[in-house]
Parts: sequence; structure tokens; C-alpha cells
Amino acid sequence: MFVNKKATLFARQRIYDINRSVHAYELLYRTAEDRQGESSGDEKTSHVITQLFSSLNIETILNNKRAYINFTRNHLIWNVPLLLPKELIVVEILEDIVIDKPILECVYRLKDQGYQLALDDFIYHPKDSPALIEIADVIKIDVLKQNKRQIAQQLAPLNNFKGKLLAEKIESPEQFQDCIDLGFHYFQGFFLNRPSSFKGQLLTESRAVLYRLLSQLNDENISIERVERLLLNIPKLSYRILRLANSTTHYRGRKIESLLEAVRRLGLNQIRNWLSLFLISSQDEPSSELLERTLIRAKMCEALAQKIGYSDPHQAYTVGILSTLNLFLDEPLSQLLCKIDLTETLNTALIHHQGLLGELLGSVISYEQGHFHHAVQSSFEAQDLLDSYLEAIKYASVVLAAINQQD
Repeated sequence: MFVNKKATLFARQRIYDINRSVHAYELLYRTAEDRQGESSGDEKTSHVITQLFSSLNIETILNNKRAYINFTRNHLIWNVPLLLPKELIVVEILEDIVIDKPILECVYRLKDQGYQLALDDFIYHPKDSPALIEIADVIKIDVLKQNKRQIAQQLAPLNNFKGKLLAEKIESPEQFQDCIDLGFHYFQGFFLNRPSSFKGQLLTESRAVLYRLLSQLNDENISIERVERLLLNIPKLSYRILRLANSTTHYRGRKIESLLEAVRRLGLNQIRNWLSLFLISSQDEPSSELLERTLIRAKMCEALAQKIGYSDPHQAYTVGILSTLNLFLDEPLSQLLCKIDLTETLNTALIHHQGLLGELLGSVISYEQGHFHHAVQSSFEAQDLLDSYLEAIKYASVVLAAINQQD
């Protein structure tokens, strides 16, 4: 198989507002051959810009949000940001760029053209900072391992700043609250990817039945009649399956009135997928962001499994779906899985990231967090990782729209 060594691996890191809704995305990226970060920033940024804005559906990738993009000194001087739509990007000025006359001319030009500017990893320098503070729309402060007093000291020179403050690398609920108290508007950090609060949800017996059903549906020898009998025990899911089979997407000129016919029309893989979606979307007030992240992970697992010729790609999809179960329910994943009675292969993959499915899940999680070096150390080709990620984002967008229509 031909692998494009210049392919750009990129992922979206969410930027949240004070309500923990997704405000924008920072694009994390590097080239496929750059396994140790050797390739230049110019090359990496050029690749991601070319791929995103000329080859892909950028609106779908960004989910109608802005993208924070790091630009190198050369890109700023070459006026590369002016090639991109100003309503879709925020131009990040890196902390290691020397602020001199050519750079100031560039950023003033961008500002005059209506582009938003962000100062990345901002540290105040009396000589250079005042001019940038005056025109910046967003200032990003790295709060990693800092207490409230230390963060406040970083903010002291910004008393007259009229733009927005973004705290990045937030590590805990307490630090998140400290940043809110100090006047930050936007927030970044893997801690924020967890739901804002647990409501004491439990894996009830009825919900456990659903997960056991999902496990049984992964038996490649299960009959259509057996599937129908299992689904008949879950009226709400049966209703959704019937509605789906009669939707315009699947309609074939005759209305279906029996669950058995619906199962035959949709096929076992569709039933599995919709059971998975029913499980995660039936939680009490699930986070739409968490639903999206779960769907992206599940589909990326399945797509990667297909690319490497795994015998049952839907097992990979199931692993992706179940890997976030602990985020929906207030219980460790290992304890939850004990109640579901999965196969040893799935349990080992989910709990220990071992076996081919476990390696696949670990690579997908590394990729979605922007830890590309760990992702490409696996047996998966860089181009396959990228293609699967893009396919998964598009899939999640379509499925979330379908879920909203079903509700």
C-alpha cells in the first residue's frame, strides 16, 4: 500500500467556555515522517493548511467552530494567514517568535483585515509585550502546575487588556475554578474532557441488559430471529429500530411493520450501531461533546480495524463505544465491565489495552489527544490513522444529527 510520508497527522483539542461548552478547537499537528519532531514548523503548518483548507470539508472538521492555528515567523512574514478565511481561524503567535518590525507589520496587517489574534504561552516582556497586548484578541496563559497566586502574578501586567483570557493545561476542578475566579474566559486541558459533574448515575439492571445484548450481538453466529427476540424485550429500542427502517434513508417502497423485517432490512451491523448509540444517548442528560467524542473514537477504531483487515471490525467499534462508559456512569470501567459479561478479548482490550483491539484502542486514544508519537509507534500506518480520524469526525456529525431527529 502506498503511504504518503508527507501526510499531516492532526487532531482537534477542544477549547471550552465558562459553561464548559466547546468554543473552538486548537489544531495539533505534525507530518507523518516527523516521528521525533524533526521537521520544521514551516513544513508542518504548510501541510496542515493545505490539507484542511483545500482537500477536506473544513466546516465538518471544525463543527462550525473556529480553529486556533500556530503560525511560524516565516508564515507570518509570507502572509500565509491571509490565504485562509478569517471567520474560521484564530492566528496564534508563538511565544518564541522574535517581535521585531517585520512581525509587527504582519500582525497589524492581519488585524486590519479582520483576523483574530492570540498570543500563545504568553509571558510578559516590558520591551515587546505592550504592542502585542494592544492588538491581541486572546491571550493564552499556561497554568500547568501553578497555584492561584502564581497565575494571578502572570495576569498582573494585563490589567488593561480588553480581550479574552484563555487558560491552558488545566489539571483539576480546583484549578478550573481558580481560573474562573481570576477572570479567564476560555479554558483548555484534558481534565475538561471529563463531564462537568457526576449525578450518581448507576448501571441499573435494565441498562446492564442492554450492554449484555450488545455483547451477544457481537456473536457472528447469532441468528436474525434471535436478534428479534432480544430486541422485543426493549420496547423503546424496538420502536426506534422500526422508525429507522421506515425512514427515507432505508425506505424501499413498502412500509415495514414487523421487527423481524426491520432487522433484515437494516442488517446486523446497523442494529449493533444503533444499540450502541441508544446506550450512550439514553443516559441522563448526556453531554453532546462526550457523545461526539465517543462516536469519533468508536468509528476511528472500526475504520482502523477495516484498514488492517481485522476479521470483525465491529468489535473494534464496540470497544470504542464502551471505552468511555466510565465517563457516562459514576463507576470505574473495570467494575462496570464485570456487570456486562463481555468476552475476554473485549475485556482485555478495554481494561489493559492488550491484544490487537487493545493496541488499536490505545493508538486511537493517543491520536485524539494529540500524542502522535505514541500513535505512530504502533503497527498502524500514519496515513491510515489520519484517514480514519477524518472519517470518524464526519460519521459523528451525521449520527448526532440523526440522534437529534430521533428524539
